Amino acid sequence: MWRKAVRYLFWTAIFIGIVIGFALIFVEPWTVPGDDAQFAVSIEPTISVGDLVLVTRSTGVSDGALVRCTDPDAPGRFVVGRVVGRTSDKVEFSKGTMLINGKLPTSSSACDPSTVRLKNPATGEDEDFGCALEEFAGSTHEVLRSSSAAGAARDSTTDVEVQKAFLASDNRVLHMDSRDFGTLAPSSCQHIIFRLWGLSGWGDAKKRLTVLW
Repeated sequence: MWRKAVRYLFWTAIFIGIVIGFALIFVEPWTVPGDDAQFAVSIEPTISVGDLVLVTRSTGVSDGALVRCTDPDAPGRFVVGRVVGRTSDKVEFSKGTMLINGKLPTSSSACDPSTVRLKNPATGEDEDFGCALEEFAGSTHEVLRSSSAAGAARDSTTDVEVQKAFLASDNRVLHMDSRDFGTLAPSSCQHIIFRLWGLSGWGDAKKRLTVLW
């Protein structure tokens, strides 16, 4: 009996190993770094420092996708943002509000909780940010769009160049996105598709086993 159990466990382990090995051909595990305070706040509330996520090995972008792209200003590092504009799109920001080709993305409701507290890297002070569920390109995701420092989010208008993509931080106020480093080539980007684990562990359902794409 025990031999049969051992054989079962042996072949099960081999099968699981094959599945994991096959999956890693197409995806790459990545732990979100925390060595840049501005980057850390810009990716909230969708992902957080310390999250273990899966990133596609293939490159490219699609509207509404959360992506990891090569940092154009720092080789060997990455930037993270949501694809909100591509060739010939006009992306505007006015007092923290985003418009794509003159239209506002649909906002369905407030997040739960409706307020997120983060430390502003520029001031070192904790600030409260209003959180809303935004619907864009078939994706529903959380965005931070207001705070006591809303004036810090400067207005901008960008006409996206041919074969480029505009990335917007889900933190629309304390951002690190195409307003800062410009539009990017899709070939420098990979989709973030799944969160496996977060620093808050299993107690926080938002920070584990979450589909992000």
